[in-house]
Amino acid sequence: MQSPVLLHTGHQQQQQKSNLLNLIHAMAGVKAGYWILPASAGSRPFDGIINGGLIFTHVYLGFAQVNRSAFDDSDQSVILFPPGDVGKISETVHQNSNLKFLLSIGGEGRSDDIAYVVSDPNRHQRFIKDSIKLARKFNFDGLDLCWLYPQPLDSSQSLSNLLGQLLADWRHALDEEANETKLLLTAAVFHQRVINPGDADQFSFPIQALSDNLDWINVLAMDFYTPSNSHQQTGPVHAWRNPPNKDWCGSAGIDNWINGIGPNPVKIETNKLVLGLPFYGYEWTLAGKHENEFFAGADPAKATSLEFRTIQEQYINKYGSGRLVNNDAYGATYWHQEAIWIGFDDAHSIATKVGEAFTEYNLGGYVAWHLEADDYNWTLSKAASNAWANAINNPDTTITNTGNTTTTTTTTTNNNTGTTTTTTTTIAAAAAAGEGDINNTNTGTTTTTAASGEEDIDNDQQNSDQNTSTSTNFDADEVEAEPEESAPPEERGWKLLYDRKMVRPRRPADEPGDELPRGDGNYAMARALNRMTEFL
Repeated sequence: MQSPVLLHTGHQQQQQKSNLLNLIHAMAGVKAGYWILPASAGSRPFDGIINGGLIFTHVYLGFAQVNRSAFDDSDQSVILFPPGDVGKISETVHQNSNLKFLLSIGGEGRSDDIAYVVSDPNRHQRFIKDSIKLARKFNFDGLDLCWLYPQPLDSSQSLSNLLGQLLADWRHALDEEANETKLLLTAAVFHQRVINPGDADQFSFPIQALSDNLDWINVLAMDFYTPSNSHQQTGPVHAWRNPPNKDWCGSAGIDNWINGIGPNPVKIETNKLVLGLPFYGYEWTLAGKHENEFFAGADPAKATSLEFRTIQEQYINKYGSGRLVNNDAYGATYWHQEAIWIGFDDAHSIATKVGEAFTEYNLGGYVAWHLEADDYNWTLSKAASNAWANAINNPDTTITNTGNTTTTTTTTTNNNTGTTTTTTTTIAAAAAAGEGDINNTNTGTTTTTAASGEEDIDNDQQNSDQNTSTSTNFDADEVEAEPEESAPPEERGWKLLYDRKMVRPRRPADEPGDELPRGDGNYAMARALNRMTEFL
């Protein structure tokens, strides 16, 4: 392929390269994850993320903390770097040209610290200034506010307005500060727009401010049934659909954010939302051996969560004879062995969520919570990446869950003949719950059990990659259509995709480069475009 003509030199080339990388990530979708320090025992070191360059587009490093005492001392930073080897982390960030790294501020258990900043406009500018300084010092590509459970200090409406003001000031400062590259700005939020609706401590997120000032919003749709709120029975911990309790599932949370349900009717663009994926689960102790499905009688065994790799290594692999069940009715997974019962997401349920996030909602991507909880094979991360690529490569594939059957309809068009072929595949599921049994060594055939309607995956199969996707790999050398060499790199990238019919415009372009919402594009093509940056 002929090399694009270089129009500029020096820092302008660097800016072009950064813009093209941003374009590539937008086409591929946000495929991100949080990396929380200090890492738990047994997890891979942070520099292991280098090998994830083809799986992720963005990595969040968490969590930087608010240093309250520094607001009265101009010589100190009001933001403290996450614990760990700062030098090693900075070096790793520098080594990954294909990854975007964002510094996340806040995290679980730090709600009061963020509220301390948000509640006083006089603290906003100092917080913003120090956050940008820290991001630039350690070569981060963006900043993230992780304030999952905002708690009002006096007036919830006042705090909501102040959060909106902080985000607007933050965005303005980033725009003013940017010279060659502009820092990204994102936030992690609760799975509902309104927290504790109707209660004295109700909090409503400032939707318009989030939409106007953030590059995207990470919606952490997880933790619906846990030992903390379901004391006497098990449940679909991270249910995706059909919960017995209204709104206790991921799809309901996404609907809530998109459609403006409740007291805050402002709508939000779907591609502005990124779906949070849980890489952990919870354990219960069953009350009886003969009842072991969802909502079986149980006592909570542990209030703390179990990381996916711990569930794999210390439970599923260790016991060997346990039973792993994928319940497509809820889009959830559980495993049990005698009295031990664990609800979590495995590769199958992760792939289900990611696929529907694109095909059903046109979301901007997904974000894992959290990456060091994955196993050393990146099982969940690969399942998510493959599912996203498969959904983009097969955008007309729809999955309909009817309870008793799962019907997959795929429509393909032959560009040479103009003919359209529709293929419908129906997998019968049990009448009770819409699930199916999968034999130990059979990785491609689904059989059913009418009594329980559960999809069993024994240990031999579950240790293999449960999410097999078919995607077309494009190499940069295969791209035949050459755009005009006088066009900027960003426009050349779009034209390459249009010529290969790998993207679908969904709205008229208001400005050049605005033809596509975030999330459209082709993962494999994005990888090929990534190689184009070598010419810049």
